[in-house]
Amino acid sequence: MKTFLRECRGNTIVEFALASTVFFMTIFGIMQFGQAVWRYNLVANLAKEGARRAAVCGKNTGLTSTECNIQTYVTSRALGMTMTLGPNTISSTALAAATAGDVVTIQVRHTFTPLTTLTPHTALTLSSTAKMVVAR
Repeated sequence: MKTFLRECRGNTIVEFALASTVFFMTIFGIMQFGQAVWRYNLVANLAKEGARRAAVCGKNTGLTSTECNIQTYVTSRALGMTMTLGPNTISSTALAAATAGDVVTIQVRHTFTPLTTLTPHTALTLSSTAKMVVAR
């Protein structure tokens, strides 16, 4: 019996190493997926907020051109992350000439880079588009 116990001493450490590797990969994967979903929700929310701001920044608004700069508005609400406006977004000059009833489109993009390299892709582009009708 003593010889059997001496031969099995290292089995527990090997089993723990294998099981903990799978466990921690699962935990880190769940955390990364949760962070990606949270950032996508933020991108979608910023697109909606940008569309709302653009809807009140028409030709007959009392807001200045600085207050109607959608890029600055979206960036100020991005919680320190880098957000860019996509090619489908209305330009500042077109927004200044928009009249009531025109449709404005705002597209917000963010590049999500995971902290770990467990995923096969190194970067994921998150994008959301919102449309709204100009109020004034």
